[in-house]
Amino acid sequence: MKSTFSVLFYIDRSKTNKQSKCVIRCRITCNGTSSSFSTGLSTSPNDWLARKARIKEEANRASFVNLQLNSMDERLHTLYELTLREENYVTAEYLKEQYLRQTKPIPTLIELYQSLFESKEELKGHTLSKATVRAFKDSQKSFVRFLRASNNEECLPQAVDKDLIESYRLFMLRDLGNKESSVSNRLRHLHQVIRKALQEQYIREDPFDFIDIETPTYERNALTSDELHKLLSFRPHKSVDNHCRLIFLLGCFTGLAFSDLKKLRMDDVYTLSDGRRYISLCRTKTQNRCIIPLLPIAEEILSIVSGGRKEGLIFREFPTNSHFNRKIREIIIKAGLPPHTEATSHTARHTFATTICLENGLPIETVSKMLGHRFISTTELYAKVSKSKIAREMQPLMGSDTTRELRKALRVCPPRDPSKKP
Repeated sequence: MKSTFSVLFYIDRSKTNKQSKCVIRCRITCNGTSSSFSTGLSTSPNDWLARKARIKEEANRASFVNLQLNSMDERLHTLYELTLREENYVTAEYLKEQYLRQTKPIPTLIELYQSLFESKEELKGHTLSKATVRAFKDSQKSFVRFLRASNNEECLPQAVDKDLIESYRLFMLRDLGNKESSVSNRLRHLHQVIRKALQEQYIREDPFDFIDIETPTYERNALTSDELHKLLSFRPHKSVDNHCRLIFLLGCFTGLAFSDLKKLRMDDVYTLSDGRRYISLCRTKTQNRCIIPLLPIAEEILSIVSGGRKEGLIFREFPTNSHFNRKIREIIIKAGLPPHTEATSHTARHTFATTICLENGLPIETVSKMLGHRFISTTELYAKVSKSKIAREMQPLMGSDTTRELRKALRVCPPRDPSKKP
C-alpha cells in the first residue's frame, strides 16, 4: 500500500499572547493519522494566509518566518523519505519525535556526565550510598581531565568509539596512575553515560559492545591466627601507633568497616538482659543494620579505648584512611609479620569474616548479618579457604582405610630405557 504524507502549518486562534499573536503550529499527517507540535513562531491572525499556510509578504518579519516554515517543511519531507527508506515503516507521531529530537541540541559528553551525576546526587543517602556518588564524581573528573588533555572538551556522544575508550583506559593507567580495578570502575561509569545517550537516542549503537571491561581478581587479604596473635602481643612504643593498632584490632574482632569504626558511639553498644553485650548500628555504606555480639577481646579493647566514658564517640581521634593504612603496614612489620604481608583498613573486616568466623564453623548466613551485607553473595567473596583449613580438613583422609587400599593397588612401572629398542 502506498504511504501518504503531508505537512500543514496553521495558527492556534484559541490562544494569544500579550501582543495578540497566535502560535503557529505544524501538523504532520501520515497514512491517515496526524500529530502536531508548536513551531515556536507566532503571528497576528490578520497576517496569516490560511490558504497558503504562510504570512502575508507585506507583514512585519514575514520573510524571516516564512523562511523558517519553508525550512521545516523541507526537513520534515527529507526525514520522512530517510525514515521510510531505512526502517520501511513510519507514523506521524514517530516522525514528530524524530524531528524534535533532531532540532534539540545534542549535549556534550561532559554535560551528559553532569546530568547523570545530578540524578545520582538526588538519590544519595536513599538508594545510593555517599561513597557510590563520590566514586561517580571522581570518574567524571577523570574523564574531563582526559578530554582536556586531548583538546576534546566538546566531544559529542557520536564521537565515542573503541579507539577513544582504549585511549581513555591508557590515559588512566599511564598518566593518572590508576589501578586496574579503578580503571574498570570508571569505564563502567562512562558506560552508564553512553547508555543514557542511547536512551535519549543521541546515538544508535553502543561502542562498549566491542569493549571488554575486565575486573581484576585480587586475593582478599586476611590475617591468619598466628599473625593475629603476634599483632595482639605487640606493644608499640608510640601512642599514635598503639591507637591505630587498637582500631585495627577492633575491626578484626567486630568486622566493622573503617567508616563504621569512625562513627561508632557508646550508644551503639547494648547489653542484653542476660548480660551479653553487642554492637548494633546502620552501616555507612549500605544503611543496612548489622548486629555483632561482642567477643571478650573486643570488649577489652572497647574498655581500653573508652577510658570509662559513657557517651560520645568511641574513638575521639580518628586518622585518615591513607595515614591509617601506612601506619598499619609499619606496625605489622614491627610486630614480626612477614614483610610482604598486605594490610589495609579493610583487611581487618576480612580477618573477622574469614579467620574469626568462617574458619571456626559459623554459618555464612550469620556472618552476612553481622557484616551488614544486603546479599549473601557479597559475603561469599569473603569465604576464602585458607591453606591451614585445607590441611586440617584433609588430615583425616590422609590415614583413612580407603586411602591405604588405593595406595596398595598402585602399580609403579619402571621407566623405559630409551637405548633399548623394542
